[in-house]
Amino acid sequence: MKPVNRIPRGAARARQAGVSLIELMIALVLGLLVVGAAIGVFISNKATYRSTQNLARIQESAQVAFELLSRDIREAGANPCDATLAPANITTAAATATPDGADWYLAVDYPLYGFEDGGPTHVSGTDVIQILRPGDDLRGLTADLASGATSVTVAPATPLFKSGDPVMICDMRVLAVFRANGDSTAGGSLSFASGAGTNSCDYFPMPNTGTCAGAATAYAFPKFSSVISLQGVRWFLRDPDGNPDNGYSLYRQVNGAAAEEVVQGVANLQFHYLTDAGYVSASVLTTAADWRNVRAVRMTLVLRETERTGTGGQHLTRVVENVVALRNRVL
Repeated sequence: MKPVNRIPRGAARARQAGVSLIELMIALVLGLLVVGAAIGVFISNKATYRSTQNLARIQESAQVAFELLSRDIREAGANPCDATLAPANITTAAATATPDGADWYLAVDYPLYGFEDGGPTHVSGTDVIQILRPGDDLRGLTADLASGATSVTVAPATPLFKSGDPVMICDMRVLAVFRANGDSTAGGSLSFASGAGTNSCDYFPMPNTGTCAGAATAYAFPKFSSVISLQGVRWFLRDPDGNPDNGYSLYRQVNGAAAEEVVQGVANLQFHYLTDAGYVSASVLTTAADWRNVRAVRMTLVLRETERTGTGGQHLTRVVENVVALRNRVL
């Protein structure tokens, strides 16, 4: 007879024992702590990512705004020939054009101007800057301007000038401003004939003879004289959606046309102008001579995001400044 192997009672219980309720609860608590920590890290990283993204957008907006503003301000009062030339304005608006009037872009005595109040519709408490500058479409005369001619031929012919466009023509002796009397042609012909809403005379005056003082004072521009569009540019802030909490937008307007939105998320815009007395506001400069004395412009932009990712749920903001010298007044 074989001996019977007896198994101790305690050993059987040990092999059959599972996880106790207390151990299960502890495991669940530890698991919840790990999951909670992971969720907390995720939320924190998401908030940091949003703040970083919004800060990057602010920096990008500042770069775009300063680059485009600087390009216009730098060219204020410039021309492709000689910056010391006084423009002869033969347009019909010459006698009445003022920097704050309807034909402000033809007020050639004010190539730089600013507003603290007035001017185009803009956000109260912010500034407006106004610049007259050459366009980016420089051409040249293909032949000497003939006596009695009321049009010039330019090359390249495109892009075409549109009827009423302000245009500059110059050489090293004379600078004149006129309005295109009709669209230019594919062959490059551009009319400066006199007429209602365009020009007071159909010739360009010689230096120191007055504007439209008689055909005897006409100046014949030689071949290769420069012809280029004249651009009147305004920069200002507007509320694009009627909700100030979303911030304002920076707008650019050219020659009185509809303003175009350029940069979003701008809370404030201020300009100060460098003169012999230092930096001053626009209200201090009251005459054309005062504005001609400006050598540089200091721009201050306050940019703001709309998602309130700053400390305490506040808007994330940055104040940035830039100084731009007027090229034709410092060289």
